[in-house]
Amino acid sequence: MDCDRSVGFWYMADCDASFRSVVQIDRDTRDLRRELAGRPIASEWRPPGYRIVGFGKWPDWMGFWMPLLSESGITAISHLLGTHCELLPWISEPRHKYSIVNVLTRIPRTCWTCEESSSYDGQLASADIISLRGVQIPPVFTLDGYHGRVFVSDSVARQSVEIGLTGVEFVDPRVRALHVPFIQKRIGSRPTGFIRVCDDL
Repeated sequence: MDCDRSVGFWYMADCDASFRSVVQIDRDTRDLRRELAGRPIASEWRPPGYRIVGFGKWPDWMGFWMPLLSESGITAISHLLGTHCELLPWISEPRHKYSIVNVLTRIPRTCWTCEESSSYDGQLASADIISLRGVQIPPVFTLDGYHGRVFVSDSVARQSVEIGLTGVEFVDPRVRALHVPFIQKRIGSRPTGFIRVCDDL
């Protein structure tokens, strides 16, 4: 496969366990996945309880099942995200504030395919080698029927890398997820970067 042929979008993956991350501490009484179901909720948003995990660097993209973006990250790329998400303030630590990215745009199931997948309890648990058809690629989006990943357009990914936002890798949707941890030197000297199909095993 030609490694230079861009598909125009990437999925986001945490890139380094040395970065701090967050755990929701009230998830037994509050289901964020149900709340953040692709609908606007800013007017009713109450930040959930949380605990910061780890003692490493504070990333710009913080690891969680839905991405969190630092204040500096919001300043740098929020103009690219437009109306495809809403940024909900959540983490508030001294000198470190983050908003959760509530992704509002979902690509219909009829407009995306995958070559490999697995299901659990009637829901897609994984999907690999993903392609889109018949849609314009939004800046940030999820896939209808598959809630395992958040995707961004090439312009959002490239801006993140060019200005050095930390904490995430942008993975070519044609790379099998099982291969990602074994691809060596994914980032190089940059604080974030791309995992391309030509690096696939």
